[in-house]
Amino acid sequence: MRLSITALAAGLAFAPLAAAFGRGLIMDIGPDDDTVSETELQKRAETVNGWGTFDQLIDHANPSLGTFKQRYWYGTEYWKGPGSPIYLVSPGEQSGEGFNRTWLTTARLSGVMANQTGGAVIVLEHRYWGQSSPYDELTVENLRYLTLDNSLKDLVYFAKNFAPPFDPSGSSSADKAPWIFAGGSYSGALAGWLAAREPGTFWAYYSSSGVVEAIGDFWQYFVPVQEATPKNCSADVGAVINYVDLVLSFGSKKSKQALKDKFGLGELEDADFAAALEWGPWEWQSGQFYSFNTTGYNPFYRFCDYVENVWPNSTNKVPGPRGVGLTKALEGYAKYVKEQVIPGFCESAGYPEWEGENNIACFKNLDPNNAAYKDLSLDNWINRQWNWMLCNEPFEWWQDGAPLTRPTLVSRLVNADYWRKQCPLHFPEGGYGIAAGKRAKDVNRWTGGWSVTNTTRAMHTNGQYDPWRDATLSSKFRPGGPVQSTERLPVRLVKGGTHCSDLYGQNWAVNEDVKKLAQDAADEMTGWVGEWYEEKGLPKPWAA
Repeated sequence: MRLSITALAAGLAFAPLAAAFGRGLIMDIGPDDDTVSETELQKRAETVNGWGTFDQLIDHANPSLGTFKQRYWYGTEYWKGPGSPIYLVSPGEQSGEGFNRTWLTTARLSGVMANQTGGAVIVLEHRYWGQSSPYDELTVENLRYLTLDNSLKDLVYFAKNFAPPFDPSGSSSADKAPWIFAGGSYSGALAGWLAAREPGTFWAYYSSSGVVEAIGDFWQYFVPVQEATPKNCSADVGAVINYVDLVLSFGSKKSKQALKDKFGLGELEDADFAAALEWGPWEWQSGQFYSFNTTGYNPFYRFCDYVENVWPNSTNKVPGPRGVGLTKALEGYAKYVKEQVIPGFCESAGYPEWEGENNIACFKNLDPNNAAYKDLSLDNWINRQWNWMLCNEPFEWWQDGAPLTRPTLVSRLVNADYWRKQCPLHFPEGGYGIAAGKRAKDVNRWTGGWSVTNTTRAMHTNGQYDPWRDATLSSKFRPGGPVQSTERLPVRLVKGGTHCSDLYGQNWAVNEDVKKLAQDAADEMTGWVGEWYEEKGLPKPWAA
């Protein structure tokens, strides 16, 4: 995808997921939807779907360490037999549980591509998530093999050595059939980095919202949110945040306490209080074209409604572009936090220390005694694995307030240092990249970052209003501007799109633009896959 040791998954708002660095820092893409009946699922399970485990190397630089079991799911509904294409999908920084429900089918773009080319789809769970971890306890010692390099090499090793249970002939390895890697968000970045760092094994790559550029002070995360926000909401949220910063920076102890109490967050330190207010702007990421059709509302616009004093069952009229002004907006923002954010949130983690519907202990990010920091289990509430990668690679991607020269939706007390201070709270033993002086720029030096353009058959699609847009090739802050689409490097932009909007069949059903874009991408991939067979003088499976 959930807030402040919280984190709503960066894609769709499915099962609650938390992350100590704030919900927007998690980028995972939702695995499921309610459009598939249990009868249909059972039918597929009996005929065309399956799962298993693959013996993956713990450390590709040191094979003597042995292997661990990496889970995979496969779908052969569209597969035309030995030698047909294989589409490999990664769920990214989350369990792969549930992805087999729709990601193997034409409800997702990977399934559409497979259907057009007679391919099979495989979902491979990322190392250290779900049940694909070499260790059950996430100590620093055990986490050291969770690296970007190992994660990329996992994909290559799998493609070269996997023996599909649905093809005993041995004709589906990467040297005997075209393999295509597809991913969205972090796994979309894996597609771009795989093409740049590990070329040759996969024939083609598809990246949706691929965040190829690691960024430390990632205030630009909220720029697309500002661009998409109604003027009244943007003006009023900005006014509230400027007031909050003024009080926290220059106010008396009494005035600070009164402000925090108004929001129901009186126990928090200044910076933690400011960070808790990011919840509203973070809601933008959880929306899709189809959100209103399935939930009856867009989560972000509900936040704006509160700020504009038109919360559920209110009889107030929607204000004009100038908004309601600071006084009313402050009341609305506080009401939103007390009614929509706090109730039951911390308690849902299940830690004894966080019992109580209005418990706010989970928002205490700077408290070394925070219960979440002590949870070393694989299914921990704060996604310790992802926080390790943010601190160790380090991807960083700290989402914070804008520079003073720009309007902001987020407090400027929330800055890169605020997030970095949490790394030693997660990992007091040290041993992670930031502690050794590494920064996001070091990741980009290794991956190529925004410069991963000298690739072969790599396709990128990004959202116009995706908060992660400015870490993709479509960034307005990239030197030279957004990468322009060419025949060699197709880069599409979903008009009005958010995070991974092109991947979801529910979006195609309600938006003709994204439907056409997704079909164009599938058609282009069909052409690329066809080239593999043409080069080898073989018939195309889907043309037989």
